Amino acid sequence: MLQIIGTIFGFYCLFYILSIRLRDNSLVDILWWLWFVIITIISFFSSPQWMYQYILSGLVIIWGFRLSSHILLRKIQEKKEDPRYALWRENWGNGWYFFIRSFFQVYILQMLLMFLVALPILVVNLTTFPWTFSNIWLIIGSILAFIGLWIELISDRQLAWFRKIKQPGWLMTTGLYRYSRHPNYFWESLFWLGIGVISIPFSYFGLIGWVTITFLLLFISWIPLQEKRYSGRKEWEEYKSKTSIFIPWFPKG
Repeated sequence: MLQIIGTIFGFYCLFYILSIRLRDNSLVDILWWLWFVIITIISFFSSPQWMYQYILSGLVIIWGFRLSSHILLRKIQEKKEDPRYALWRENWGNGWYFFIRSFFQVYILQMLLMFLVALPILVVNLTTFPWTFSNIWLIIGSILAFIGLWIELISDRQLAWFRKIKQPGWLMTTGLYRYSRHPNYFWESLFWLGIGVISIPFSYFGLIGWVTITFLLLFISWIPLQEKRYSGRKEWEEYKSKTSIFIPWFPKG
């Protein structure tokens, strides 16, 4: 655990310095997914490997590399700081207050939350044997995680395609976005539910990861900020009135 914490903290400090140099705190979003890969790899080789660890680690590594490359590609195309962080930069100014607050709120707080989300990884990879040898949790969790991983990929690909043809005022309201305003976040939550279910034979604390990521998606960062960004637009309000915010469901009307 000390090796994992030290490695992640060192990388966070390094990229914090880089973000100051480039005036872009949204670099942290690219790395958020890679930290889970690093945690998974270090913890995987810290104890004897067996079936639970191979499956869980494989799922998380695929998920992490896929999302980090997706965010990196989008970052290269947009070539600007994410609107969320740009708003904070505007509100906080560019003096010492900005440097201190961004370090603790953007980097250190995110690191602490990341370890909460990563609890099922640590629970499985750093535990030699589970308290039950039933494979039912492994089967159920793997199915949930795979479904979440696959459909999140589809929703991200649909959104990427839309961004290429998007005209001013257009909204993504087709495909999976016809049934949920944020389908990619729902399926990411399902992925972490699957990872948490895999960890149940080791400890129920593994489910804290799923609870944490779902809470962040729904109430803290991703969904609230996107909803606020489009609030007041006629097309958005119409789309919002008939489309589920999170759980996919048939549109009203």
